[in-house]
Amino acid sequence: MIGKRLTIFAFIVLIVLLALSIIFRIRESFALSNIIFSLSIVIFLLFSWIQRRIKEDMLPFLTDEYKRREWRYYFSSLMAFILLIFTTLLNIFIVFFEMPIPRVFINLLLGIVLLLMLYTIFSIPNVERTAMYPIFFLFAFIFSLIVIASQLDIGYHLPENISPLIFRMADPLFLINMAIVSWMASLIAGGEMPSPVESIIGIREKGRTIREEIVLRKNILYFIIISLISLYILINILSIIKLPSKIELSKFEWGYALIFLSIGILVSIILYIIFILPEKAGEIKEKYDVEKLYTIVILLTSAFIAGIFITIAILLQLGKLTAIGTISLSKKNAIDFAIFAILALIGPFGFYEYRRYKKMDLIEERFPDFLRDLAESRKAGMTMAKAVEMAAKGDYGYLTPEIKKMAVQISWGLPFSEALKRLGERLKTPLIKRTTTMVVKASEAGGKVADVIEAAAKNVREIKILQAERRTEMKMYLMIIYISFFVFLAVIVALAGMFLPKLLEASQVAGGLVGGGATVSLDEYKFIYICTALSQAIGNGLVAGALAEGRALAGLRHGTIMILITYIVFKLLL
Repeated sequence: MIGKRLTIFAFIVLIVLLALSIIFRIRESFALSNIIFSLSIVIFLLFSWIQRRIKEDMLPFLTDEYKRREWRYYFSSLMAFILLIFTTLLNIFIVFFEMPIPRVFINLLLGIVLLLMLYTIFSIPNVERTAMYPIFFLFAFIFSLIVIASQLDIGYHLPENISPLIFRMADPLFLINMAIVSWMASLIAGGEMPSPVESIIGIREKGRTIREEIVLRKNILYFIIISLISLYILINILSIIKLPSKIELSKFEWGYALIFLSIGILVSIILYIIFILPEKAGEIKEKYDVEKLYTIVILLTSAFIAGIFITIAILLQLGKLTAIGTISLSKKNAIDFAIFAILALIGPFGFYEYRRYKKMDLIEERFPDFLRDLAESRKAGMTMAKAVEMAAKGDYGYLTPEIKKMAVQISWGLPFSEALKRLGERLKTPLIKRTTTMVVKASEAGGKVADVIEAAAKNVREIKILQAERRTEMKMYLMIIYISFFVFLAVIVALAGMFLPKLLEASQVAGGLVGGGATVSLDEYKFIYICTALSQAIGNGLVAGALAEGRALAGLRHGTIMILITYIVFKLLL
């Protein structure tokens, strides 16, 4: 997007700063290393903001040929995303679990991620206006400034009696990691870096044109991946066994070899995704659409995380686990991890379903505007193909990309009726599908298509008004559900915190006088209460979703919120 000289200069400056940061860390000048790394992030955050302004001004003048040529940002963005996840997990193990891995590796990996992100910013011609971009951008800026201020001994200091967890979160390298995560989130939200799924789809589309090269790369990559995995397993075996001679391989620093091999396997998998997955992705897409793939990925991820929490809860309950790293645990914490498992199972899917519902709702709200513009263009004498082409230049929110896709299909020679039918099949909402089917039938039958489209737009508008009135009326019932749940929690807190202790104490005194006494402890009562509250939270959430959005699954987000509130209340007050 900007001149090559300035691009080369930016890369040279960033490489020099990152190299200095690594050198100072090797020489154990940790404060200076953190300052230089954070300063580089601040500099290129500002540079990224300037580049964004340039893109906004130049975007209308970019040719389609330039956009097709600058497709390589799919590679850099995908590699940056996967490397950042790997580095963040490694950083968490170092900071929170004191894994003995040299921090210079984190410094090096984060530097590579920064270079990949910078290349993506320079390559991608897209930019989108969104409210989330400045929020994540500000987080990245704040994290970087906190590191600089802490290393220069400027500003507020953490209290001496601060929680060990918060103290570890204030680790400079971890804050730098969070700054880069926030920056990547801002770039994805602002359209300057495609999401992982968009990158895979883009690579798949480009892979169709270079299928001959992929065949050769397949065989090479298969060999590399199998060799690296075999070597990884071999090194793990050699690091724990003893040879017959005096040589003991277990005393060698195999940790470094394992880290480098892990990075090698990771890079190989990235290349696998880039060159081999496009062909596989085409096969998957024939069976599933993108929305179903998102749902499958979210559910599998949630199930994996929940499985980990459930395993930890079982081990705690059986007494087989007493600590995770430096965090001491007991049997009482089993219920905590069980609740975490429930949150992991219903939370991500619930919020994803709500987001998808809201997106479809916004698309349906703008659909009448699209139909009305089509009708007006038709009445002005345009053909339906030209009317769709004109509409594709407008702004219809989430509906705009679908209209542009429809315009491209018509430009390829697809009839208007078929393109409109495919639009309804892609969006998959009953209202839009019914409306498009009606317009298609009217278009095929002939007559005044503009009048039919205008009547359809009016019908959709009236239905959306009725739905909005229904949601407004249901908000009162939603508030009643939340209020009743809070009242239920307040009663439980009062019973468990004030009434039951006195009752059990009186029961024990009476039992001492006449024999016998209470057989149920206060902890058992609390367990019963929290299970009841969790059941109420899930049930109320499903009912709230059925009332507010008309679908019980949409209420999983309400259930997640209520479960989280229940957990916080029990941990703080009981």
